[in-house]
Amino acid sequence: MQLRQATNADLAMIARIGADAWASHIFSHETEEPDQRRRAELAFLHSAQDYLDYILVAEQNGVICGWGARDTNQNYISDIWVDPAHHGQGIGTLLVDALLAQIVMLGFQTAEIGTHARNLPAIKLYEKCGFRIIRRYEEWSDSLARVVEKVKMQADL
Repeated sequence: MQLRQATNADLAMIARIGADAWASHIFSHETEEPDQRRRAELAFLHSAQDYLDYILVAEQNGVICGWGARDTNQNYISDIWVDPAHHGQGIGTLLVDALLAQIVMLGFQTAEIGTHARNLPAIKLYEKCGFRIIRRYEEWSDSLARVVEKVKMQADL
């Protein structure tokens, strides 16, 4: 498994993996609306275009298996998405660890990450990487068109 900086050539795959990973979790307890997955993919594409310099991709044998991103020069990990076909292979851990290393290099003492409160696999991964829940809150979700419960997590570096 190789981690590398994302490039423009990766944008379509980043968007697809983001949408597929998001859908694999969210639709296990939400009803999928028509065209919702495609709208999510477009949202991932636009976000990836805007923040390409902050995205790392995990690649194996030339195939992107997942990606992660942090906010612009900040200590917040904004995205960790692994292709559902590659779940359970340690890719999420590799991405979190690499982003944490970047955050340490920027001089931060802590790192933060957030997720849906129902996303227990992600919470378990983040706890394994040293994060702990510091806050539960509700937030409007454009993709679901309703308020959802979220958790904010923090790790000491």
